[in-house]
Amino acid sequence: MPNESKNVYVTFHKNFVREGISYTDRETGEQRTFNSVTMPKGTVIDGVDVSFFEFTPRYVNESRKGDDYRDIPLLKGREVWLQKTVLDENRQPVLNADGSKVRETLKVMPEQVRFALDQQRQDYLDSLKQRSLHDRADTATRSTQRRVQDEPQRQQDLAREDIPF
Repeated sequence: MPNESKNVYVTFHKNFVREGISYTDRETGEQRTFNSVTMPKGTVIDGVDVSFFEFTPRYVNESRKGDDYRDIPLLKGREVWLQKTVLDENRQPVLNADGSKVRETLKVMPEQVRFALDQQRQDYLDSLKQRSLHDRADTATRSTQRRVQDEPQRQQDLAREDIPF
């Protein structure tokens, strides 16, 4: 047991992590903060798509991978509660009888989160490799064609503006 860690570390890009979100404690009126992490699109745990589910870790650390990443320590034996607001067909939050938002909750272990993130990253990187040179060139060509089509309107808009000399 000398080398056994009590934490499981998961690494997220900083765009998926919100740090120091301020709120007022209802009981004491004290200002506090919390952190929030959003699961990336395409993340699957036990066959369930957990894309955009969120959890609130106690700690967020700078990552050894660089400034654009954050390491999240999760206790090895403690469940992580992933939550997501339920939306109706118009993409509006569903409200319960009390008027509060209905949330879907999944309880998973930290090892499952780490494995799912590793798999999601690998799938994402594979999808980038599968994109052929022809597809990338076609996208660039269409983008250039749109710019050429929009150029006359842009020139007109510039000519109409009053430019003081």
